[in-house]
Amino acid sequence: MKKHFIGFFPFLSFLLLISPVGAATIKVMTQNQYLGADLTPIFATSNDNEFNAAVVKALQTVAANKPAERMKALGAEIAKEKPDLVGLQEVFEFQCVDLVQPPITARGCSDPSIAAAFSNHLQATLDALNGTYLNRGTVVNLNIPIIPYVSGIPFQINGVPALLGVIDRDVILARRGVNATPVDYTAFQNLGVCLEPSGEGCNFSVALPAPTPLGTFSVEHGFVAVDVKVDGKAYRLVNTHLEQQRPDPSNPLSQLYQIFQAAELLYTLQNTTPMDRSLIIVGDMNSGAEHPAIAGYPTPYQQFVAAGFTDAWTLRPGGLPGYTCCQLEDLSNRRSMLYERIDMVFSYDVPSNVKKARVVGATVSDKTPPAGLGLWPSDHASVTVDLQFQLLTAKK
Repeated sequence: MKKHFIGFFPFLSFLLLISPVGAATIKVMTQNQYLGADLTPIFATSNDNEFNAAVVKALQTVAANKPAERMKALGAEIAKEKPDLVGLQEVFEFQCVDLVQPPITARGCSDPSIAAAFSNHLQATLDALNGTYLNRGTVVNLNIPIIPYVSGIPFQINGVPALLGVIDRDVILARRGVNATPVDYTAFQNLGVCLEPSGEGCNFSVALPAPTPLGTFSVEHGFVAVDVKVDGKAYRLVNTHLEQQRPDPSNPLSQLYQIFQAAELLYTLQNTTPMDRSLIIVGDMNSGAEHPAIAGYPTPYQQFVAAGFTDAWTLRPGGLPGYTCCQLEDLSNRRSMLYERIDMVFSYDVPSNVKKARVVGATVSDKTPPAGLGLWPSDHASVTVDLQFQLLTAKK
């Protein structure tokens, strides 16, 4: 039995005073929804014309990837699996306002090549779930609202000017009837945690700068957590999305961004998690067991394991690789191209049993219509895990 993060306890004596009284099971799921395009080319532009072309290309790719159909398919996966809690990453919303008024039909925001891009992926997912799941916690990683002449990303398509708004979030959904409460990490700012609160969660203090002709953006990432009681046991579930493994391919040390973010998350959890809650982390870690340390710094995966977390997939019998990433950018590949496992479920308390651990959304039958010929719901597969823990009580 592992010690909890906070405080010291003489566990040998403690174990003599407790006995098992049954087991509790919680089912969790993690899913990177995929925004619908690779934004890297936008940050590689050197002038306004290149930037505009890259923005339009990204919007066209998002639209061609049919977000409405994909969110419906992702919602269907959740409905089929029926997890108690779901950690979603890359939950985007794209907005558009025409700068030519009145708007010109089929021009600007309504141009047929980009019009389908403008949607709220979170709302579309909740609509697909038809009230069976509720949003219980959100961290906002990117928020560029549209305020004419003040905020928004200006672009032109076929000579018609418009403003683009973008929101990126990580979200925790709870099945209706599961009472999940967001964790307020701002209460621990005196300990140096959550210095950048966002929504119900926190942004990491380390963020990748992304220069563009319009100025430098910060590529924010963060985490959000909820407290919940399921099947008689109390849990704290944390959802996160760490920076890419190497956001600057020309610079191996750019991996330090995700390494420092993981360290910040672990520091937060070590100093704020109550002893009476089992701690579970889900998310897109952009880090796997096979990735080596960089310049002597342990990867996020290595950090979690060294801190005492159990990678739930490794307790699954059968030895399947469990690959979760990645399909092609346009999601058009006929067969799955998943080649690495970076979407994780970590548990601090070692489960007594992992009843089920599944990769979902990785077979041809999971594609959007027509059957077998549509798009993959995301460039990532999702992971669902049933974690079972022994319930203990004090001996009389």
